Amino acid sequence: MNDLQIDYFMAVATNLSFTKTSEELFVSQPAISRQISQLEKELGCRLFRRNNQGTELTEEGRLYFDLFSKYKAEFINTKLKAERITGKNRAVMRVGFLEGWDLFNIIPPMMERFKAEYPDSEVVINCCGVKELATGLLTDTLDIVVTMQNSVKLYSEFVCTDAADIGKILIFAASHPLAGKDICELSLKDFSNDLFIAPWEIVDKMIIDAISNYTRPYGFVPKLRFVKNHESTITCVRNNMGVTIGDDWVWAKNAEDLCWIPFKAQDTISVARLKTKDSDDVLAMEEILLDILKKHESS
Repeated sequence: MNDLQIDYFMAVATNLSFTKTSEELFVSQPAISRQISQLEKELGCRLFRRNNQGTELTEEGRLYFDLFSKYKAEFINTKLKAERITGKNRAVMRVGFLEGWDLFNIIPPMMERFKAEYPDSEVVINCCGVKELATGLLTDTLDIVVTMQNSVKLYSEFVCTDAADIGKILIFAASHPLAGKDICELSLKDFSNDLFIAPWEIVDKMIIDAISNYTRPYGFVPKLRFVKNHESTITCVRNNMGVTIGDDWVWAKNAEDLCWIPFKAQDTISVARLKTKDSDDVLAMEEILLDILKKHESS
C-alpha cells in the first residue's frame, strides 16, 4: 500500500467516477484501475461496485474511505507541527475557486492582503469543478477553497464557513429567439421548452434536484443534458444548443454573444478547509477570503 494508491482511491470515492478522476488527475483510467486493484488485493476486499448506474463505494470501501480520510488529515497535521518545530514556513498557499467565476474583484485584494502578512509566500490559484475542489482538499493538493456550500457541507473532515449569498441567472445565446425581447419581461417559464445544459461532473441527485427546484415555481420540469465541464456548457449555450443556469458571479454574463436574466433563487458560497489544516497562514487566508467575499456580496 502506498500514498499514490490511497490518493487514487480517495479521488474516485469523491467523484464516484473513474472517468472524471482520470481527467482530473491527468492519468489514464487503466493506470488508476490498476493501482486500486492492487490496493484491493492488499486489503482483501472490493472497494467499489461498478454497474450501469455508475460507480459506488462498497460497505468496506466506505470504511476505508473514513480511515484514509483520518490518515490524510493526521499526516497533514503532524507535518505542520513538524514544520513549526523546525521553523520551516509554508512556501506555497494553494487556493481553489469554482470554475467560471469572474474573480477580478476577489483575487487582487486577497493577494495584496495575504502578501502583506506573508511576504515570502507564493499563492497558487486553481479554478475547477465542485468535485475537484473537494478532492483537492482531501488529497492535500489544495489548502483552502471557495465553493458552493452544498458541495462541501456534508464532509465531516472539513470546516465550512458560509461567506456570501449569490443570486442565480439563466444564460442564453444572443441568437436565441427570445434574445430580442425586453429581458425585464422574460422569466424562466419562457424557456420551458429549451434544453438545459449542465456540467456532467456533478451528475448526481444534488444538481438534478437543484435545477428542478429552480424551475418548479415556474411550472415545469427541465429537459437536461450534461456535458464534461463549465467550458463545454458555455460553448453549447453560445452556439444556441441550449440554455444554462449559472451564478451571478460568472464571467460569461459579460460576453457579447450571451444574454441573461435573473430569477428568484440563491445559493450560499462557503470557504472550506480540512479541520486539521489550522496553521496560521491558512487561518489568515480563511479570514481574508471571508471578509472579501462578504464585501463582494454587498457590492
